[in-house]
Amino acid sequence: MTEKHRRFLRAVRAFIPRERVYTDYLRRLAWGTDAGFYRLVPQIVVRAAHEEEIVRIMRAAARLDVPLTFRAAGTSLSGQAVSDSVLVVAGKHWERCEVLDGGRAVRLQPGVVGARVNEVLKPFGYRFPPDPASIRSAMAGGIVMNNASGMNCGTHANSDRMLLSARLVLADGTLLDTGDEASRRDFSRSHGEFLRAVEALRDRVRGDEALTRRILHKYSIKNVMGLNLLPLVRFDDPFEIIAHLMVGSEGTLAFLAGVTMRTEREYEHKASAMVYFSDIGEASRAVVEMRKLQDAAGERIVHSAEMLDSKSLASVGDATGEGLTAVLTETKAHTPEALAANVARIGELLERFALYVPARFTDDPAEQAKYWAVRSGIFPAVGGSRPAGTTCLIEDVAFHIEDLPRATAELQALIARHGYDDACIYGHALEGNYHFIINQSFSTPAEVARYEALMNDVAELVVGRYDGSLKAEHGTGRNMAP
Repeated sequence: MTEKHRRFLRAVRAFIPRERVYTDYLRRLAWGTDAGFYRLVPQIVVRAAHEEEIVRIMRAAARLDVPLTFRAAGTSLSGQAVSDSVLVVAGKHWERCEVLDGGRAVRLQPGVVGARVNEVLKPFGYRFPPDPASIRSAMAGGIVMNNASGMNCGTHANSDRMLLSARLVLADGTLLDTGDEASRRDFSRSHGEFLRAVEALRDRVRGDEALTRRILHKYSIKNVMGLNLLPLVRFDDPFEIIAHLMVGSEGTLAFLAGVTMRTEREYEHKASAMVYFSDIGEASRAVVEMRKLQDAAGERIVHSAEMLDSKSLASVGDATGEGLTAVLTETKAHTPEALAANVARIGELLERFALYVPARFTDDPAEQAKYWAVRSGIFPAVGGSRPAGTTCLIEDVAFHIEDLPRATAELQALIARHGYDDACIYGHALEGNYHFIINQSFSTPAEVARYEALMNDVAELVVGRYDGSLKAEHGTGRNMAP
């Protein structure tokens, strides 16, 4: 442990009980592990219990120049929640969930599990919009600060869109609640220069029309690369900008002590189908057209379109046919009649495409659960069958929907060209968002070089050729920071 970390340790033990400050190797190793493939062991782990502790931790860290990393559940896949300095954990003790306005909004602390929020909202007929696949484990703090999303949550319902206000502890230990007028007044008096700098940055961005157009273009698809620039275009109020800059910031700008978010009304009726195509190109073209379907109110008819390539299907034992691509398609409605109309519209559209077998939608929850279990089982199935000594890596890119057919074919060819024969491509095709899984060894320089060459070519394809996102929902972290 370095001298400045020893001094930090003495400082925090003055106000945090010893049973919540860990310095032994075993607990530092355990708490310092997240869901990604990076391994860093923190020198100190602090389990904070309330805001005042966070304030004092931040002030001590600033005074002693000690880096802090925050985590809630640690479900991040890109190395966001690992540290070789001080890890501050905010899970237990940070679990309050308050329903507002009859379920139309919810106020959360960072340690509330996403699935728990949905349980609390269900009697009101509403749901928590961000829906990462890890929602049964992921906590609100990480969901918001990573801008995590999933199968039904596109840019229209992510944390950035649904956030109403944030309660923050800044690096100097200042507590700011952007939804509280008294807190805003106090902050204006104490940090007036800070607010003016935010306004100047806003005006600088808006004064550059080309930059403004580019920001809007880049964030029209899922994009969690680097800090979130969209608030500088969307909002006039500096407090709104500050609150929304937190989304996707991964704890680099402040500690999120609480957040208030809008919810979505839950749909009472759903229908799903596993639609099989002979190849991934035809499947991609069908998804592009399904994205365009709207009802009389201008709402999307297709709510999910999950692409599963042939190797994805093989990994979960799907025996429908050899070399097929499937699109798990779901539509939702508030009445049975509206649901039936949606299914009919989708069926008419799919008649224009070469399906391996006719599409069959079901509204039976048990059958739907089987479809979604197939989709959820891909990552663990591929990871569980990886060769000994390899690491299962899942990457996460997004294309603009009009580029999807060409970009999909090129991504598939690129991965094969680098010799990843067991790789599979799947994901949220309706949002142009794909995951690809590879089993990677880092045991030799040649394998490390192969991985580097793959990622450089992926960057060139996604950003250089198609101006897409290198990270759509898994976060920047250590993986994409370079």
